Amino acid sequence: MSTLTIIKDDKWVAVNGYGCTLDSVSLPANVHAIQWDGSAGWIEYNDGTKNETIDSISAYSKITNDHASKKTQEETAEKNLADEIAALEATYGFKRQAEYPSIGDQLDSLYHAGTFDATMTATIKAVKDKYPK
Repeated sequence: MSTLTIIKDDKWVAVNGYGCTLDSVSLPANVHAIQWDGSAGWIEYNDGTKNETIDSISAYSKITNDHASKKTQEETAEKNLADEIAALEATYGFKRQAEYPSIGDQLDSLYHAGTFDATMTATIKAVKDKYPK
């Protein structure tokens, strides 16, 4: 693992730049954050205690394992969503909808073509007269 950041109060964990919120973040009350740069790190405290250097992150393996699991879940969900969107966009209905004129334009065209009955034509004309262009 290259890098690790744990922000206790936010339950925020970032491993190699990929961050997520984990409910499993459980650290002592006076810990603010854990930082690891790949070869060395430190614990930051929130009570005035001087930062403590660490030479291993093995004590945080449960958190890093939970992070890996959540990352996999999130990536799978994103891929599934992308697949669903691609399948939707491949349907004839989606393609047609993108190219059809709006319903308003279609109805206006029908009105101007005189295809509505007299009652509908009078109703539409009244609205058009009330709100002219």
